[in-house]
Amino acid sequence: MTAHALPFTPLDRLLEAHRQRFGAKPAIVDVDTGAHIGFDALAGTVDAIAARLVALGVPRGGRVMLVGDNGLDKLLMWLGAWRIGAVVCPVDLTFIGAAATVPMLTAIDPVLLLCSPDTAADALPAPWRSRVVLWGRGDLPDPQGIDLARIPATVDPSAATLPAAPGPDDLAAMCCTSGTTGLPKIIVYDHAAYWYNGLSGVDFLGLSADDRWLEFRSFNWYSAQILSLLPFLQTGMTLHVAKRFSRSRFAHWVAANQVTGCAAVPAVINILLAGSQGPAASDLGSLRIMTSSTGPLSPVQWERFEARFGVPLMNLYGSSETGWVAGNRPDRRAIGTVGQRALHADVILADANGSPCKPGQEGQIVASGIQLAIGQWTMEGKLLPIRGAPYRTRDVAVEDDAGFLHIVGRSDDLIIRGGVKMLPQEIEDVLLSYPGVIDAAAMGRPDAIFGQEVVGFVVPSPTAPFGSAPFDADALLAYAAARLPNEKTPKEIIVVDALPRSDRGKLLRDRLKALWWTATQGDTPQDDLE
Repeated sequence: MTAHALPFTPLDRLLEAHRQRFGAKPAIVDVDTGAHIGFDALAGTVDAIAARLVALGVPRGGRVMLVGDNGLDKLLMWLGAWRIGAVVCPVDLTFIGAAATVPMLTAIDPVLLLCSPDTAADALPAPWRSRVVLWGRGDLPDPQGIDLARIPATVDPSAATLPAAPGPDDLAAMCCTSGTTGLPKIIVYDHAAYWYNGLSGVDFLGLSADDRWLEFRSFNWYSAQILSLLPFLQTGMTLHVAKRFSRSRFAHWVAANQVTGCAAVPAVINILLAGSQGPAASDLGSLRIMTSSTGPLSPVQWERFEARFGVPLMNLYGSSETGWVAGNRPDRRAIGTVGQRALHADVILADANGSPCKPGQEGQIVASGIQLAIGQWTMEGKLLPIRGAPYRTRDVAVEDDAGFLHIVGRSDDLIIRGGVKMLPQEIEDVLLSYPGVIDAAAMGRPDAIFGQEVVGFVVPSPTAPFGSAPFDADALLAYAAARLPNEKTPKEIIVVDALPRSDRGKLLRDRLKALWWTATQGDTPQDDLE
């Protein structure tokens, strides 16, 4: 159950306490550039950035759009904005796309667009270019720019009147996530949502000041914010950041920095397992834990990963709207599940009537409580509340007698064959268990008799045990038929180089229909494949 009375520590007090306790211990390390900052300098640098933002006219509660790649400097800018109570809106303009950029900017209406020099801010529409302030190091082509190499020495925060750091009820961020209309969803959070979700992350993983944590997922993602940034602030652990995941450099990052924990997604797990040229188990010897979230983790891949690398995987589950819902812990975990309920989440599995399900009964995950987002910000500039009422996730799960949640699938992804409803995950797990398959998906294709038939997509490993022979789809069909009921057995297998996934590694199931059509019909897909 949610604990509503836990103490909240404002950012300025957190950083000052860490300065006094940890001194020159590394606070944030950029593993790409080698740049780093210690706790002894972090508080003063954040205050100096905050003072500069005040001088640029950012008020308490003002929205600032933060644009730039992962790295030390992006996090410093983020903390500087939070220090004065500004609302951070982290975005990737390339991911959002040109068509959605203007509606998004209009809806959010940021006071400033804080951009790194390589973000093509000059391509923004004219009304917004005047609000751009560049940040980086060295000479910036912007007289108003924030030079992070010089700002601690050139800005005296004591000479500025900084507003009080925000409290739990103050707005913290507006984050963009994938929408269903071509426009991003804008989810709004207060500092309480961040704080409680951060504490849930600390609880999941047993994080402490002794940890050295690695995050290579984008900090535009809420998951990275509440699994890495907040626990860093709450525990005083060292946070290592990378611009993006690199298979060739991952082992070096871990070994060189003696990383003890790392956040990942299922696609990264698959990449590390693909072929025989990846890291050796000895290269990852300092890792005591690694997480997987933002998408379903196949139990087959989970077991393969732990057997190969000897690193325990913690599968976690949540969403942009709910925050953390459940997670495995080092001392309480079960392969094939998303773990037990999060520390600060009120969660039930509800049947079709909204009544709580019994153990072993399938139901939709419904979450409520202080950890939920405040609401969704519409393109018309209105807030649609999320917190304050039970939030139905549309994900279907079963709870076992020990309280572990088994995600069955998403109700939206149902395949219906001859009136039999099935979710694709069970089919995909069987396909992934076939030797040499590193990624798989299943969908329902049109069928004149049954309405839909199951079709499977597989990505063979580049070093699969087939020699020079092509992948044997018929052998996989026979393998699946021996392990699945007839109605769930794929009737065809399509071999592809890669599955359509978002930048967050989530499978884009809508695009599977176009992929099937192109593979089987050989021309432009039709619009009515339902």
